[in-house]
Amino acid sequence: MNRNNPEVVNLIGLIKKGELSKALKLCQRLLQKDEANEVLQNSLGIIYRKQEKYIQAEHWARIALKKNNRFWAAHNNLARIFHDSGQVERAIEKFRWILKQNPSYHEGRINLAVTLKSVGNYRESLLEYQNLVANKSSDLSFFHLGLTYLSMGRYKEGWSNYEYRWKVSPLVNAVWPIKGMDIWNGEKDKDVVLWREQGIGDDILFLGLTPEARDRSKRLSVYVDPRLVVLCKRSIEGVEFFPYESVIEDVKETHLPMGSLPSLFRQTEDDFKKTKKGYLKADPERVSAIRAELGLEGKKVIGISWKSIKSLNTLKKSLTLLEFGKIFQGLDVTLINLQYGDVDKEIRDFEEQTGIKIIQCGSVDNREDLDGLAALIEACDLVVSTSNVTVHLAGALGKDTWVLLPFVSSFWWLLNREDSIWYPSLKIYRQKKFGEWKLALDAVEDNLKTLFIRRDP
Repeated sequence: MNRNNPEVVNLIGLIKKGELSKALKLCQRLLQKDEANEVLQNSLGIIYRKQEKYIQAEHWARIALKKNNRFWAAHNNLARIFHDSGQVERAIEKFRWILKQNPSYHEGRINLAVTLKSVGNYRESLLEYQNLVANKSSDLSFFHLGLTYLSMGRYKEGWSNYEYRWKVSPLVNAVWPIKGMDIWNGEKDKDVVLWREQGIGDDILFLGLTPEARDRSKRLSVYVDPRLVVLCKRSIEGVEFFPYESVIEDVKETHLPMGSLPSLFRQTEDDFKKTKKGYLKADPERVSAIRAELGLEGKKVIGISWKSIKSLNTLKKSLTLLEFGKIFQGLDVTLINLQYGDVDKEIRDFEEQTGIKIIQCGSVDNREDLDGLAALIEACDLVVSTSNVTVHLAGALGKDTWVLLPFVSSFWWLLNREDSIWYPSLKIYRQKKFGEWKLALDAVEDNLKTLFIRRDP
C-alpha cells in the first residue's frame, strides 16, 4: 500500500485538514491490513504528535524508521516530536543530522529554520529561509521568510512575502467571500470593500489602518467579526461596518483582505507614526455602569488575563493563573478578570491558595460580548496580560497595558523592543530565555510595587 493508494491519499488529506479522530480510525484500520507499512506507521506517529501524545508519536515514528532508516519523512516527524514536546535543542540537532545526510530534503530545512527562529536564532533562521527561497523550494519557505523579515522590521520585503499566507495552512483552504472583482491596490477614489481573514486579534490589529484606507477611497465598507461591529461603528467615522459573511455581494469596484492593508500603508517604521492611539472607543455609559456594578469608585483597578485559548503555541504564550497572579500580592489594587473562556474553577482555586480576590463582571461575557469587554477594559487603570485578544483590544483602546511575551513571539511585536509600534499604549516584558517567565514576571512585579504598593497607615 503506497502513497498513491486512494485510502492513503484520503488519510493524508484528513491529517492535513486536522480531522484527527477520523484520520486515527482510518490509519488503524489500514495498519490492520498492512501492519509493516512504514508510511502508515509514520502517519500514525504524525496523528499522535498533532494530538500531543508524544510518547505514542515517538514510538510509531521509530517503528517506521526500523523498517526504513532512509525514510526522511519519519526522521522529520521525530524531530518535530522533539520540538513540539519542548525538546528544542534536541530537535535542532536532529534536523541538522537529517540535512547532513540529505541536503536536498527541503521540508527538513524549513523545519530547521522554524525551530532556530523559535529559540531566537534569527540570523541562522534567515539564512536557511533565504537558501530555500533561492532554490524556490516551497510556498511555506517564502511565507516564513516574510514573517522573519517582518519580525526584523524589514517591512517592504516582509509584506511582499506575507501574501504567501494564502498558499499555506490554514488559509490555503480558505474560500474567499468575493470572487470576480478587482483587488484594491491603494488607488484613490475607489469603492472599496475590506474583509476579515483570520482571528479577532488580527481583525483588531488591522482595523488601525482603516482610517487611512477611508481617506484614500471613495467609499469604504469593512466586514469584521460580528462581535466587533458595534464597537467599530462607534469608533471609526466615515466607514461602513458589517458582520462578516461567507459570501459578500455588495461589491461595486474593488476589495481587499484586511491582512493586505499593511502592504499599502506600512512600508517603513515611520509609517507606523500614523497609527492613532485609541482608535477604538468603549461605550462611556457602559463603562460607568460597570464601574458602579463592581463598586470601583475610588479604587485602583488592574485588569488581568493570562492565557491564549486557541493559539497555535498556547504553551509558549500562556501562564497558569497561580504563577501569573502571585505578582499582585501585597498591592493596594482591585483585580478584574479580563480572561475569556471557562476560568471559574481556576479563579476559585487561585483565591483559595493566595487569598487574592479576583472580581468577575456578571454583565459581560468576555468572549462573546467584545463591546462589553472593551468597556470593562476601559474601567481599569491598567491591564496586565499575556499576548491574546485582550491585549489587542486594550491596545486598540489606548489603555495602558503591560504585556508579557514569550522569548519568540508574533511578528507584530518585533524583536528586543519594550514598546509596540502597532499599539502606542503598550509596554512589553519579554522572556529572556526560551520557556522561562521568571525574569519577565519579576520585572512586572517590581514595577507594580512602585505604582501600587500597599502602605499601612
